Amino acid sequence: MTQAPAAAQALRINPVALRQKVAQQLERHRNGDAYPVLVVRAEPAWPHDPMVLLPDGRPVRVVPCVSPLAVWEHLVAERGDEVLVLLTDIPESVLHHGVRSRIFRQRVISVEPWDLVVDAFGAQLPDSALERESWAGVALLDAMPPAGWPKLTTRVLTRDVALRHLAAVRLGLDRRGEDPDDLDVTTLLRWSAEPGAVEAYGLLREAERDGLARWLVEQFGRPAKALFALITAGHGPEALPLGLVCDALWSTDSADAVRAQGRVDQYFGNLNDDSTLRGFAAATVQVVSALLSAPVPEVQRQGHAVLDRAEQLLIQFNAVGSAGHSPILRTGFTRRIAAAAQALLAGLRDPADPTLDQAVEHLAGHRLADAEAERVRRIRMAQRLVRWLGTAVAAPESVADGVDRQIAEWGWVDLALNHVWAGEEVHPELQHAFREIHERAQQRRRDLDGAFAGRLAAWATAGPGNDGGLLTVENLLPRVIDPLIRADRPVLLVVLDGMSAAVAVQLADQLSPHWVEYDPLGGGRRRGIVAALPTLTAVSRTSLFAGALRAGKQDHEIRLFADGRWGRDSRIFHKGPARGGAGEVLAGGLAEAVAGPAPVVAVVINTVDDSLAYGREGNEGGWQLDDLGFLRSLLDQARSSGRAVVITSDHGHVLERGGEHVKALDAASARHRTGAGPAGSGEVELTGPRVVADGSRIIALWDPLLRYRPSKAGYHGGASLAEVTIPLLAYLLPNVTEPPAGWAPVEERRPDWWEPTTADPVPVASARQTSVPKPRRKAPAAAGEALFDVPESTPAPAAAPAAGDGDLVGALLATELFEAQHGLTPRRLEVKKIQAALRALVDAKGVLPVAVLAQRAGEVPARATGFATTLQRIFNVDNYPVLSLTDNNRTVRLDIRLLREQFRLPGGSS
Repeated sequence: MTQAPAAAQALRINPVALRQKVAQQLERHRNGDAYPVLVVRAEPAWPHDPMVLLPDGRPVRVVPCVSPLAVWEHLVAERGDEVLVLLTDIPESVLHHGVRSRIFRQRVISVEPWDLVVDAFGAQLPDSALERESWAGVALLDAMPPAGWPKLTTRVLTRDVALRHLAAVRLGLDRRGEDPDDLDVTTLLRWSAEPGAVEAYGLLREAERDGLARWLVEQFGRPAKALFALITAGHGPEALPLGLVCDALWSTDSADAVRAQGRVDQYFGNLNDDSTLRGFAAATVQVVSALLSAPVPEVQRQGHAVLDRAEQLLIQFNAVGSAGHSPILRTGFTRRIAAAAQALLAGLRDPADPTLDQAVEHLAGHRLADAEAERVRRIRMAQRLVRWLGTAVAAPESVADGVDRQIAEWGWVDLALNHVWAGEEVHPELQHAFREIHERAQQRRRDLDGAFAGRLAAWATAGPGNDGGLLTVENLLPRVIDPLIRADRPVLLVVLDGMSAAVAVQLADQLSPHWVEYDPLGGGRRRGIVAALPTLTAVSRTSLFAGALRAGKQDHEIRLFADGRWGRDSRIFHKGPARGGAGEVLAGGLAEAVAGPAPVVAVVINTVDDSLAYGREGNEGGWQLDDLGFLRSLLDQARSSGRAVVITSDHGHVLERGGEHVKALDAASARHRTGAGPAGSGEVELTGPRVVADGSRIIALWDPLLRYRPSKAGYHGGASLAEVTIPLLAYLLPNVTEPPAGWAPVEERRPDWWEPTTADPVPVASARQTSVPKPRRKAPAAAGEALFDVPESTPAPAAAPAAGDGDLVGALLATELFEAQHGLTPRRLEVKKIQAALRALVDAKGVLPVAVLAQRAGEVPARATGFATTLQRIFNVDNYPVLSLTDNNRTVRLDIRLLREQFRLPGGSS
């Protein structure tokens, strides 16, 4: 008798399976000896801890024995209170009867894989399909996890259940926090890219490798078939980049692509199956897209590494020219960048040319658009400037007209100009397009500034009383803050020193989901304020806090504010006293003041103004909330304290854009001088009571490309629209039902040429307009209480209105279902209010603050939330979330697609 065949048949057993087998034997065959010696037929190798604990706590010592003599030596050796397990591949017949008489049950215990496997799963028997997979029993025994296989509730262990669990272990799903139910094509392809994963698979027994591959191909079809062809050919780790290459080459029929296909097919062992390769390619695109958009930076880096390798393979296969249409490869993105650059230049020549919008949307549809969001953002900003240049723009008719249009439109132009100026790093043609667009748009803005300067000179001479109701910096307190105090609303007044209309555009957009913006003058639009002249902090900010035109410094502002109109409880905090120390965001005094009874707490934040002197790190084209010092924390504190918030500035600014240094011995700032000489090119003489200077006279630069002093990041003190116009953002909490008399919610308006889209990734794109797929039957989740406690996946907004939404409201009100739903409400709403509310929501792309909705519908503010709730009862047929209240009942969302479906309107699915 030879031992080689026997040894070949012995199983490798792991600690979990051995522990299960020993416990099973000792439970079934109790012989009175608590610590017997068991001889188990298995490979005589044990690279694990020699001590194993049974479920009842008894210790087991495991010893491999390669010969009968080794078995005998351990039988006669002294041992303590422990179960001894000897692993050997020696057949029982070879052992002497004296040896057998000393061991448990006088026999060598064989390991039957199916018995252990079925028992480990808590079943009673395997199904016939599983038993036919003869390799699977040994594999399942060897792969058993430390906690054992999960217990099933059925008596039969099926093939698919067992092999899914086996595959999950072999593919390492547990390392990614996944379980067997997560096993799919995506998981399989991601596994192939993990370092060492394919190599570890190659170390499995050949029968297990082949069996697992057959089952995975059976489960996941063509992508799995192509993957295992790559693994067999030795190219498994490059499955993802090869899949992206296949997606590019097999989606075109050019001669170069066909030649490259032959070279790529060799990597698959000459699979010669186009359908399989196309299916594999499509799956890899989805997988890599998910990697690129993952919230975890490490996963994103893995996706970019795949793209880098795919580009190398394109070069290797001489196929770069055939991949320009790829929706995911860098080559395809670069090609779309070039197309967008060409379309931008074409749009300058012909604003009606539709290729620009098509090219930009095509670029935004590329899978790298999110990863390259800043580049896409700047291209969109250039696209908007091209649209603006294609519109007719009249010069401002008055100071009031200029300030209003700076807030409503030209501040948006300035924002776009800032992004386009930030530029493009690598693409020469796009750089050229940006440069030409910036020059054209900048020149138009200079023309508007020149026209405004003439109006400003005449207005300044006329003095107060001739402003036609225009807000000025010195009447901000009586016209905006005083009505709040009279309405018993404590106020947080934030002065963002140097904030321009362009900065306010972005800030207001970020605040809109959490606060309701109001127009203190009742017109329903955002307002601008005229700064004092010259547009310097020492003049305009002091005038703001004094409520009268005057110059001063920080200590003057503190004294004027303390002796002001609201008593000594009101406080003003400047840069130093407002910032907290170590471990604090806000100074203790500021936090206490905001939380306390003070009618007005004013805070000066110098972040924007400081950036003009010292510049900003990076190459940002705009300002985000987190860029503005401790403003986020300050607003959180105001919200928890129930304060109204007024955010404004003392002046705006212009930025350094390659301007010219004009020498002037009488320069009093970078943008104004005080000498007696006449105004020259780019200058305007300003005289009158609004000019706080000796003789009530200055000469100020209106041209944003001129300066009197050495170059800095930006300047103020001049007479351009961006410097003179101060944005005003006035906010109340969404649950406020009684705003001050005359206050009206601001209707969100953007310039027509801005054309916001759901795909728009720019920072001013409101969360209310971001397109996120939404399950039809899920009820909306309530938002968190904190000011910026936004979930990673924001609730989906209403779908953009389809064609024909102009008739949607009328068609809806004519349906029998609406009539029936309306009749069921306990408090019948007037149909004209419902009609007005629906039209307001449709016009706003489905999203409005509750207060704005009530105001547009003609409902009293105190009933705003109740009004929205009643609308829900009418439109949420069978509890479908057609109309949702989110942000703690502060925002109304109308799902127009679902509205069409539920009321069987045109455009809805049947």
